[in-house]
Amino acid sequence: MSHRMGRKFDRHQILREKDPWEVAKNVFDVALEFALLGYVDVATDLYNLFEGFSQGCKSSWSPGLYFAWEATGSWPESIPAKDRTPEALSNLETERILWKRDTNATAEGLEKLIATATGEGKTDEYGDAQLRPDDLTAAIDLALYMGEKEKALEILQIFADNFYATWVDISKSRQVWQLLKNNTLARMIDVDEEKIEHFAKEVFATFQERLTKGALRVYLDTPISKLINMCNENTMKNAIWEDMDEMDPDEPPQSIIHEGASKEQIVALEKKLGHELPGDFKEFLSLTNGMASYWNGFYGEPRFLSTDEIEVFDATEQQQVWNDASVDIAFITNMSVKVDWPTLDRVIAINAGTESSKFIWLVEPEVGQKIAMAWFAAFQQLPTEEQAHVQQMMGYFHAGRKNAGEVNWQVCVWDPSTLDLTSYHSWKEYLEKIAGDTANEDILDEEDGEGRLMHSHDIFAYQLR
Repeated sequence: MSHRMGRKFDRHQILREKDPWEVAKNVFDVALEFALLGYVDVATDLYNLFEGFSQGCKSSWSPGLYFAWEATGSWPESIPAKDRTPEALSNLETERILWKRDTNATAEGLEKLIATATGEGKTDEYGDAQLRPDDLTAAIDLALYMGEKEKALEILQIFADNFYATWVDISKSRQVWQLLKNNTLARMIDVDEEKIEHFAKEVFATFQERLTKGALRVYLDTPISKLINMCNENTMKNAIWEDMDEMDPDEPPQSIIHEGASKEQIVALEKKLGHELPGDFKEFLSLTNGMASYWNGFYGEPRFLSTDEIEVFDATEQQQVWNDASVDIAFITNMSVKVDWPTLDRVIAINAGTESSKFIWLVEPEVGQKIAMAWFAAFQQLPTEEQAHVQQMMGYFHAGRKNAGEVNWQVCVWDPSTLDLTSYHSWKEYLEKIAGDTANEDILDEEDGEGRLMHSHDIFAYQLR
């Protein structure tokens, strides 16, 4: 599962999402599912909305959208002619699917491939078939290649019944789009036409709003004291204690809030750090001197440190990891000129993060200014056309935010497991974010009115039956 919490499409989460690149990745995933259900026009509208992000997200794409456009002849204008040629599309086909086609192209070979793909009748501990989605995709591709349409429809029904686990794989077959373009899969899943029409409008409007207005600060006017109470109340209400590593599930806490720090404790901390802290963070400490592990909608986040524990941290090793992985800070877009970042050998660690969880650091204004200067130096070296594109991307990030060029205290969040690096312009802005996240309820076992699992963290199709 990606770092995204909750449903695959979550209006509240999308409008609040800080990083527009994460929004773009989400929109392309949602577009692909619409295309698989046969609504290629909806998928294309969503693609066109975020087309400017396509190059940066292409590495995470399935080739399915290209195969959908080929099957329907409805290519977006932004896709160059060279990418629409039979040769270019052949290069997008998965070699393993083609190899399976070549080595199983008999009636007996097809049946054997289907048996392998469906686990030869074996089930797992929950009684579900032990599917191999990649082999199942090869099987339906082969059936269509051999002209066995009825057999292909039987296989497609298996996909429909297990869409939550197979949707990405089936999109990789170029052959299968001859069936998918006609809403065949949607009918097998029993998708309601009126529901999907309404849903498509909501999806488009939500992504359009996020693109044009920037990340929505729902709790901008909410005082810090109330945000802390929201984190506490939501965690007490929504947390799955078995998924809170720092908590005893048999003895959950009564509160994650601590007694506030005294003025003397805060002054002593500033003296230890050799730097005055931002006012919003000092207010937080005065209300709760650190905070226990809080719920984020999927698991527990590492606790926030107290005044006795907060310390200067050398993030050089972490910085080398994201440099090696070519990770972008969220307010920096992909650029052809490499940014010569200053060394982050001094940040302020404020949570109990580890390499297996998440680090949260306060970055002093002086360091933030060096980061901004390094980025601007690289930006000035870009070709004029690329500068215009980068400015457009920056506009999407800063949309609706005044004084985007100001560099004050920053909150930097580094997740080693996903290689996500995100920055926030103040501690309060980040506190607003986590207060909203704690409101996310666990939906992994969510069922519809007939007791069927909806798998809405992976797909939305089952919600629309």
